[in-house]
Amino acid sequence: METLAYNIAEKIAVEMNYDEDKKAVIAYGLTAIFQMATIFAVISIIGILFDFWYESIIIFLGVGIIRKSTGGAHSQTMEGCIIISVLSITILSTLARYFFDFPLSKFVDFGISIFVYIICFIVFYIRVPVDSPNKPIVKLEKIRKLRRQSFLILTIFFLLSIIFIILTTWYNRFYSIAISIRLAMLWQLFTLTRSGAQFIGKVDSKFKVFIDKK
Repeated sequence: METLAYNIAEKIAVEMNYDEDKKAVIAYGLTAIFQMATIFAVISIIGILFDFWYESIIIFLGVGIIRKSTGGAHSQTMEGCIIISVLSITILSTLARYFFDFPLSKFVDFGISIFVYIICFIVFYIRVPVDSPNKPIVKLEKIRKLRRQSFLILTIFFLLSIIFIILTTWYNRFYSIAISIRLAMLWQLFTLTRSGAQFIGKVDSKFKVFIDKK
């Protein structure tokens, strides 16, 4: 996949007479697109087969949207990222659809949502943005901008969770969608912590060992 992205970037660079820096940017962008497209395709197939497509797409989009401003732990390889993403989305979707899809009283659900998002706000306040060693965020203004965006997006997801809980009265499936949003935020919260980074690092290292043996 990375080779394909590089080859396409090479052709574009030759056609447009770009230098190596621009070619690298194009290759990076294409790699990211191919990666997201692969994850989307795989979780869509799994979601359709096991009847949790809505939940998986909500989690996929929810994490993807808020991660742009919060950052978080990530795999060091494209293959590792795809596998971790597919597994986490599949597990969370299964939980939302089949294990937690039992509507409680509205007041209890509202209370759970408020509790979950208060934890998210606290962790976001302490940790966001979480950068990577390869791309450290040092500009104060950019840090402030990312923090503002993170809190805004988190607030929007909180409101969506409440709205979908209310709409459960008219369509029961909205409840699992509300749960999916909460689980997506909790997963993203987990990737912001040191424990989340260690967990993903261990999974990634085991995957590398498996690939190297092959």
